[in-house]
Amino acid sequence: MAKKNGGLFGGLFDFNGDGKTDLGEEFIAYKIFEECMKGNDDTDDDLSLDDDLDLDLIPSKDYSWRSYCEDGSEFCIFPEDYETEEEYEEALNEAKYAWRNTCEDGSDAGIFPDDYETEEEYTEALEEAKHAWRDTCEDGSDFGVDPEDYETEEEYSEALDEAKNRWRDTCEDGTDAGVDPDNYDTEEEYEQALEEAKAADNGITLSLSVECPALDKLEAIKESDFPNKRRYNAAYTLANEFICYGSDEYEQKEKDCCKFILEKADIVPAANYLSHEAGFLYSQAIKDNFKLPISLPDEDETREFEFYQAICKIAKKDIPLSFEVWSWALEQFLPYAKYDSYAQADLTSGVISELYSFPDNYKVELVRYMDKRPDFCQKIADGGNEATHDYANLIVTAIRENLHTTAVTIFETCLKLAQGQWKAINSLTESTISWCKNYEEVESIEFVRDNLFPLVKTIEIGMVQDEIEGWEKEIAEYIDQTEHQSDKYAYSRRYAWRKTVPHGEKYNLDPLYYESEQEYLEALQERKYGWREWYKGRDTLGLDVGDFETQEDFREAFNARMTEKRQKDREKREAERLQRQKSPADRKKDIEDKTIYTICGVGFAHAMHPYNYKTDDPTIKLGDQVLVPVGDSEAVGTVVSVGQFLRIAAPFPIDKMKSIIRKVTDGSDNKEGRG
Repeated sequence: MAKKNGGLFGGLFDFNGDGKTDLGEEFIAYKIFEECMKGNDDTDDDLSLDDDLDLDLIPSKDYSWRSYCEDGSEFCIFPEDYETEEEYEEALNEAKYAWRNTCEDGSDAGIFPDDYETEEEYTEALEEAKHAWRDTCEDGSDFGVDPEDYETEEEYSEALDEAKNRWRDTCEDGTDAGVDPDNYDTEEEYEQALEEAKAADNGITLSLSVECPALDKLEAIKESDFPNKRRYNAAYTLANEFICYGSDEYEQKEKDCCKFILEKADIVPAANYLSHEAGFLYSQAIKDNFKLPISLPDEDETREFEFYQAICKIAKKDIPLSFEVWSWALEQFLPYAKYDSYAQADLTSGVISELYSFPDNYKVELVRYMDKRPDFCQKIADGGNEATHDYANLIVTAIRENLHTTAVTIFETCLKLAQGQWKAINSLTESTISWCKNYEEVESIEFVRDNLFPLVKTIEIGMVQDEIEGWEKEIAEYIDQTEHQSDKYAYSRRYAWRKTVPHGEKYNLDPLYYESEQEYLEALQERKYGWREWYKGRDTLGLDVGDFETQEDFREAFNARMTEKRQKDREKREAERLQRQKSPADRKKDIEDKTIYTICGVGFAHAMHPYNYKTDDPTIKLGDQVLVPVGDSEAVGTVVSVGQFLRIAAPFPIDKMKSIIRKVTDGSDNKEGRG
């Protein structure tokens, strides 16, 4: 038995009861539905019973952010657990920075967890701040006391004092002589006082007279004879023959420094602002030589303000002036860097590493200034080996400002300064790549790939070469990801095709949601012509759906042909009716024939109406499958009506009516015809 096809509406519009809803019945159903929907203002779109349900048109939640969001697996935070990107990021940030709630309080040291991304960075900064006193504390090496062994300056000072005064516990008792060790700073002073007291008790008067030209020379040096304390200290140090130097090299360096101060202070600014103990006093030099919009501390013997602090403070008021001061300082002090071991770092990398504390636009203005002043740029670059990561930031800033010459100059100089040290080379390369990755543009990292990276690839050091493939992969993945997610490239580069393809707005299609032109065109083709699939296997009245661009055009043609067919059918039936009109003799024969004929209506799957067949089989009933002659062949149809008629009342002339061959009961005959 053939499977019943209820169509889109089940069997609701199966008017002829053949178990199928053919195209004609569906058309009637559509017209009924169309009438019912007239005037309905509750929908925005025209509905069609013939249209397939397109799930792509049903709004759905956008989870695309899960493919490009920050990886939170390290913190057991997974995007699949969250409905929105905002919820995910909130949870990730909470997990990433949970350590801030439990970490050691560093406020007393001026260190705050909110300023650091990781607990490790914060802990390192806190430890550095907590132990900064070790760089400035009194040297306790003569007493076997090392500041590295103490957590706080107070503990160290206490231990140092204890060590310095330990001699008091073991010295000779001077009570009988009236000498108390607590009244003396050193054991030597105490022992001398004790000997004098003992001699006095024995009636002996000591008279010591020693001639010492070196001491007389020192006493002749008066502070009042010098314009500042640093020149006085230089003169005193140079004349002091009692100083013990650690090495001849160090002694010569100290004396050369003092001579430079005394001999050149009035003609060379670097000498005038040099302390042989504290190095160059930059703040004093700047305030003496520039009209400033800010205040700087007075400096005589020691440095009160670092160079980068002075430049930063000026920059917050006047960025161009800060460049002028910086350039002047490089010209005045850098040639004499041998007198201050930290001068080059102070004047170059020391500033670069602190740029995060400068005004937001300072880096951009700095690279622009460096591009206009190649000599300034080269001097800054020459300090690049001291702050690789921060120089990488400067390099990328120059690239983004299209100052490519400046970027190449800094990068090449940093590579040279690395002097074959693979750690410095790898750090510079990795940092430069990292600073390029803002996930907004790819041009910067492409410049690095095409212009800077080749310089690294030529370095024949195994520890460098081992990383090349990984860096290339990292660059390629970043470019691919950024092109995919950045709005900047939505219609360019790999997605330039989106500007040239037909727009699918009419079909609710947007090229933005497709990765390739082929995928989009296939979807557009499906959306545009998918309706044709619905008509496969259906009676289209001889029309080819492929000849029509839209379903509306096809329906219009189908309706016109349907109307034409119905008119022809009516004309045919009328002609047959007229043909069937019988002569008086035939009518007499019909009246006289008292035979009862069993006539069955047989329907076929693709027929518009059932056909009449005679039968002598009394067992045939509604719904049976029967084999009947159709033209020159045979076909299986379904009995849709059974009736008994006299000849005169038969629905079709008895003499022209064909007979049912047999009933099909075993399913062996499965041929279907149109009748």
